[in-house]
Amino acid sequence: MATYNPIHVGYDVTFVGEDEKTSALNAGQKEFAGGINKDDITCAICHLILREPVQAVKCGHRFCTKCIGEFHQTNPEKCPMDWQTIQVFPDIGKKREILNLQIRCQNHEEGCVWQNEIRELENHLKNCGYQKVPCELKCGENVLQKNMPKHLVVECRMILRCAFKDYGCTFKDLPKIAYFHYRASRVFLSSQFL
Repeated sequence: MATYNPIHVGYDVTFVGEDEKTSALNAGQKEFAGGINKDDITCAICHLILREPVQAVKCGHRFCTKCIGEFHQTNPEKCPMDWQTIQVFPDIGKKREILNLQIRCQNHEEGCVWQNEIRELENHLKNCGYQKVPCELKCGENVLQKNMPKHLVVECRMILRCAFKDYGCTFKDLPKIAYFHYRASRVFLSSQFL
Protein backbone atom coordinates (compact mmCIF):
# COMPACT_ATOMS: atom_id res chain seq x y z
CA MET A 1 0.00 0.00 0.00
CA ALA A 2 1.55 3.32 -1.10
CA THR A 3 1.76 6.19 1.36
CA TYR A 4 0.09 9.38 0.33
CA ASN A 5 0.98 12.84 1.57
CA PRO A 6 -1.60 15.26 0.19
CA ILE A 7 -0.74 18.84 -0.60
CA HIS A 8 -2.90 21.30 1.32
CA VAL A 9 -5.84 21.21 -1.08
CA GLY A 10 -9.04 21.34 0.98
CA TYR A 11 -10.31 24.43 2.76
CA ASP A 12 -8.70 24.89 6.20
CA VAL A 13 -11.24 27.34 7.61
CA THR A 14 -12.94 28.45 10.79
CA PHE A 15 -16.72 28.60 10.65
CA VAL A 16 -18.54 31.62 12.04
CA GLY A 17 -19.19 30.73 15.67
CA GLU A 18 -16.12 28.49 16.03
CA ASP A 19 -12.83 29.23 17.76
CA GLU A 20 -10.46 26.74 16.14
CA LYS A 21 -9.74 25.66 12.60
CA THR A 22 -11.52 22.60 11.23
CA SER A 23 -8.31 20.59 11.15
CA ALA A 24 -8.15 20.84 14.94
CA LEU A 25 -11.67 19.43 15.33
CA ASN A 26 -10.76 15.86 14.44
CA ALA A 27 -10.62 14.86 18.11
CA GLY A 28 -14.01 13.13 18.12
CA GLN A 29 -16.19 16.15 17.41
CA LYS A 30 -18.87 15.28 14.84
CA GLU A 31 -20.49 18.68 14.25
CA PHE A 32 -19.32 22.15 13.34
CA ALA A 33 -21.17 25.32 14.34
CA GLY A 34 -24.73 25.38 13.06
CA GLY A 35 -25.13 21.60 13.32
CA ILE A 36 -23.17 20.84 10.13
CA ASN A 37 -22.03 17.20 10.11
CA LYS A 38 -18.29 17.34 9.46
CA ASP A 39 -18.25 13.90 7.81
CA ASP A 40 -20.55 15.23 5.06
CA ILE A 41 -18.20 18.05 4.05
CA THR A 42 -14.72 16.68 4.85
CA CYS A 43 -12.37 15.07 2.33
CA ALA A 44 -11.56 11.47 3.24
CA ILE A 45 -7.94 12.04 2.15
CA CYS A 46 -6.78 15.48 3.36
CA HIS A 47 -9.39 15.71 6.16
CA LEU A 48 -10.11 19.34 5.30
CA ILE A 49 -13.32 20.87 3.98
CA LEU A 50 -13.96 19.59 0.45
CA ARG A 51 -12.69 21.76 -2.41
CA GLU A 52 -14.18 20.84 -5.80
CA PRO A 53 -15.83 17.75 -4.27
CA VAL A 54 -16.27 14.46 -6.09
CA GLN A 55 -18.10 11.39 -4.85
CA ALA A 56 -17.32 7.72 -5.43
CA VAL A 57 -20.19 5.95 -7.21
CA LYS A 58 -20.02 2.61 -5.33
CA CYS A 59 -19.15 3.55 -1.76
CA GLY A 60 -20.21 7.21 -1.53
CA HIS A 61 -16.93 8.51 -0.09
CA ARG A 62 -16.17 12.13 -0.95
CA PHE A 63 -12.83 13.67 -1.87
CA CYS A 64 -11.34 16.91 -3.15
CA THR A 65 -10.77 16.59 -6.90
CA LYS A 66 -7.01 17.14 -6.48
CA CYS A 67 -6.71 14.70 -3.58
CA ILE A 68 -8.33 11.78 -5.40
CA GLY A 69 -6.52 12.72 -8.63
CA GLU A 70 -3.14 12.50 -6.92
CA PHE A 71 -4.12 9.31 -5.11
CA HIS A 72 -5.22 7.72 -8.40
CA GLN A 73 -1.80 8.40 -9.94
CA THR A 74 -0.39 5.59 -7.80
CA ASN A 75 -3.62 3.64 -7.12
CA PRO A 76 -5.79 3.92 -10.24
CA GLU A 77 -9.55 3.64 -9.73
CA LYS A 78 -9.25 2.58 -6.06
CA CYS A 79 -11.02 4.12 -3.07
CA PRO A 80 -8.45 5.01 -0.38
CA MET A 81 -11.00 4.22 2.33
CA ASP A 82 -12.17 0.71 1.42
CA TRP A 83 -10.03 -0.16 -1.65
CA GLN A 84 -13.06 -0.83 -3.84
CA THR A 85 -12.74 -0.14 -7.54
CA ILE A 86 -14.52 3.18 -8.05
CA GLN A 87 -15.47 5.88 -10.47
CA VAL A 88 -16.06 9.41 -9.22
CA PHE A 89 -18.41 12.17 -10.34
CA PRO A 90 -18.42 15.92 -9.55
CA ASP A 91 -20.69 16.47 -6.54
CA ILE A 92 -22.25 19.79 -7.61
CA GLY A 93 -24.86 19.79 -4.83
CA LYS A 94 -22.24 19.30 -2.11
CA LYS A 95 -20.05 21.99 -3.71
CA ARG A 96 -22.94 24.47 -3.60
CA GLU A 97 -23.66 23.56 0.04
CA ILE A 98 -20.01 24.07 1.03
CA LEU A 99 -19.60 27.34 -0.88
CA ASN A 100 -22.60 28.75 1.03
CA LEU A 101 -21.09 28.03 4.47
CA GLN A 102 -20.25 31.10 6.57
CA ILE A 103 -16.59 31.31 7.60
CA ARG A 104 -14.15 33.72 9.18
CA CYS A 105 -10.99 34.89 7.45
CA GLN A 106 -8.08 32.51 8.01
CA ASN A 107 -6.23 35.58 9.30
CA HIS A 108 -8.72 36.31 12.10
CA GLU A 109 -6.07 35.56 14.72
CA GLU A 110 -3.98 38.38 13.21
CA GLY A 111 -6.97 40.74 13.59
CA CYS A 112 -9.05 40.40 10.40
CA VAL A 113 -12.78 40.64 11.13
CA TRP A 114 -14.03 39.51 7.68
CA GLN A 115 -16.83 36.93 7.68
CA ASN A 116 -18.59 35.64 4.57
CA GLU A 117 -19.31 32.55 2.50
CA ILE A 118 -16.46 30.22 1.52
CA ARG A 119 -17.07 31.21 -2.13
CA GLU A 120 -15.75 34.72 -1.30
CA LEU A 121 -12.58 33.60 0.49
CA GLU A 122 -10.11 33.68 -2.42
CA ASN A 123 -11.21 37.18 -3.49
CA HIS A 124 -10.94 38.41 0.09
CA LEU A 125 -7.45 36.94 0.60
CA LYS A 126 -6.10 38.82 -2.44
CA ASN A 127 -6.73 42.08 -0.58
CA CYS A 128 -6.68 41.05 3.08
CA GLY A 129 -4.34 43.36 4.97
CA TYR A 130 -3.79 40.62 7.54
CA GLN A 131 -2.42 38.14 4.98
CA LYS A 132 1.28 37.46 5.52
CA VAL A 133 3.29 38.02 2.35
CA PRO A 134 7.02 37.85 1.61
CA CYS A 135 8.87 41.16 1.68
CA GLU A 136 8.83 42.83 -1.74
CA LEU A 137 12.59 43.37 -1.47
CA LYS A 138 13.21 39.71 -0.62
CA CYS A 139 14.76 40.29 2.80
CA GLY A 140 13.32 36.96 3.96
CA GLU A 141 10.66 38.39 6.29
CA ASN A 142 6.96 37.59 6.00
CA VAL A 143 5.01 40.74 6.77
CA LEU A 144 1.30 41.49 7.14
CA GLN A 145 0.23 43.03 3.84
CA LYS A 146 -1.09 46.12 5.64
CA ASN A 147 2.31 46.65 7.30
CA MET A 148 4.40 46.36 4.11
CA PRO A 149 4.83 50.13 3.56
CA LYS A 150 6.16 50.59 7.13
CA HIS A 151 8.36 47.51 6.78
CA LEU A 152 9.93 48.81 3.56
CA VAL A 153 10.68 52.22 5.04
CA VAL A 154 11.64 51.37 8.63
CA GLU A 155 12.31 47.67 9.21
CA CYS A 156 13.59 46.02 6.02
CA ARG A 157 17.23 45.05 6.27
CA MET A 158 17.56 45.32 2.49
CA ILE A 159 17.24 49.11 2.78
CA LEU A 160 20.52 50.81 3.60
CA ARG A 161 20.86 54.22 5.19
CA CYS A 162 23.58 56.58 4.03
CA ALA A 163 26.91 56.24 5.80
CA PHE A 164 26.75 60.02 6.31
CA LYS A 165 23.43 59.96 8.18
CA ASP A 166 25.18 61.41 11.25
CA TYR A 167 25.96 64.47 9.12
CA GLY A 168 22.32 65.01 8.15
CA CYS A 169 21.93 62.84 5.05
CA THR A 170 18.49 61.19 5.00
CA PHE A 171 19.10 58.98 1.95
CA LYS A 172 18.06 55.32 2.14
CA ASP A 173 17.59 52.79 -0.65
CA LEU A 174 18.61 49.37 -1.93
CA PRO A 175 22.30 48.43 -1.50
CA LYS A 176 23.10 48.81 -5.21
CA ILE A 177 21.71 52.36 -5.35
CA ALA A 178 23.08 53.24 -1.90
CA TYR A 179 26.59 52.34 -3.12
CA PHE A 180 26.42 54.94 -5.91
CA HIS A 181 24.95 57.51 -3.51
CA TYR A 182 27.78 56.85 -1.06
CA ARG A 183 30.43 57.32 -3.75
CA ALA A 184 28.82 60.56 -4.95
CA SER A 185 28.48 61.80 -1.35
CA ARG A 186 32.15 61.08 -0.64
CA VAL A 187 33.19 63.02 -3.73
CA PHE A 188 30.87 65.89 -2.80
CA LEU A 189 32.02 66.03 0.83
CA SER A 190 35.71 65.87 -0.10
CA SER A 191 35.24 68.78 -2.53
CA GLN A 192 33.60 70.83 0.27
CA PHE A 193 36.59 70.44 2.58
CA LEU A 194 39.39 71.11 0.06
